[in-house]
Amino acid sequence: MARSPRPPWSDGLPPELLGVIFEQLSCLADRACFAAVCRPWRTAAAFVDAPQRGLPWLLLPSRDAPSFFSLHSGATRHLTLPEGVRGARLCGAHDGGWVAVAVDPWRGFAAVNLFTGVRVTLPEKLRLEVPYAHGYGPVTVTSHHPMLVRTIVFSAPPASPDCIAAAHVSSASNIAFWQPGMSRHWIASRPEPDVIQDIIYYSGEEKQGFHVLTNREEVLVFAPRAGRDPNALLEMTCASYQMRRRANHLPASFIATRYLVESRGKLLMVVRHCTGNPRVRRRTRMFRVFEMSLLPTGAYWLEIHELSGRALFLRRGCSRAVEVSQFKMLKEDTIYFLDDANVDMCDSMVMNNGSRYNMGIYRDGKKIRAGSRQFPRGFTADCSPPIWLVP
Repeated sequence: MARSPRPPWSDGLPPELLGVIFEQLSCLADRACFAAVCRPWRTAAAFVDAPQRGLPWLLLPSRDAPSFFSLHSGATRHLTLPEGVRGARLCGAHDGGWVAVAVDPWRGFAAVNLFTGVRVTLPEKLRLEVPYAHGYGPVTVTSHHPMLVRTIVFSAPPASPDCIAAAHVSSASNIAFWQPGMSRHWIASRPEPDVIQDIIYYSGEEKQGFHVLTNREEVLVFAPRAGRDPNALLEMTCASYQMRRRANHLPASFIATRYLVESRGKLLMVVRHCTGNPRVRRRTRMFRVFEMSLLPTGAYWLEIHELSGRALFLRRGCSRAVEVSQFKMLKEDTIYFLDDANVDMCDSMVMNNGSRYNMGIYRDGKKIRAGSRQFPRGFTADCSPPIWLVP
């Protein structure tokens, strides 16, 4: 008599035990793999609360084998990307799985959700209006220019009608803005900032809008003009915090990379110091963290010497601060950084094919040597530098 087929071993685990196992998986990718095993496991997964969001994945773009590294599991996993993303340069990110892509330096700009496949096409031209003095009165000349996108920052999910995007570009201006409905061009804004170090959308105590950090550690804030007609062409205003210059500000010849991060309602500036010897490869020597402090007549950068229960994830345009109490695998006063000095915003644009990007961890002012299942120490790009992605 033939034996009846033995049920799969996965069917024999009680739902209570499956639930306990599932709760220990804090990475969304691990939970997706768990639920894909069989129907009983998928059923058990449906009754467990979703994991705490906010811990970014490290997205490692590649033409042939894109992947991501998760601090939750300490593992690197394959990632299937939507059409038009694989092989493109990633130049921005927004919470919920959104990335900004450029098919090549001068065209093919879009915002794409890696999980849903939703795509928002972005214009490829910059509209610039320049007023001229004329014998018969002032004249405004409008022109359209190609642009190279370096970084794109969104105020809201790109598919939202309330979204506004700010882009650091190389064109007739170094900053451009877009909102849904603008299918033909971005708009430039005046005054044009000094050399841009980083951009973040931040709702501060005093000002709300795109905060732009310059090479002189000044902060400009760009926001839509108040009271404007929502159906009219986007019009941005510019304000400044009137930053006091730091007494210990380094000379312009010293190599430094600056980042803006929002943490606990405050705006932080992180300065990464690198060796300046042109004969050797740039190496990160130290990080210094400053918090913006407001005064009745302006603001200044106040240095803070410990992160007090926080970890920072740094890359221009997508940096974030995380409370370590929410994630057991994190330790306080830790900085995870991606090296974007190879595409230095102070220099001419360097393409990414074959570029080697260092990345690392600093804790309590010291570099941490990562193991094989921990944070990667380097990445060779064939299409794009790595980027932080918040699922």
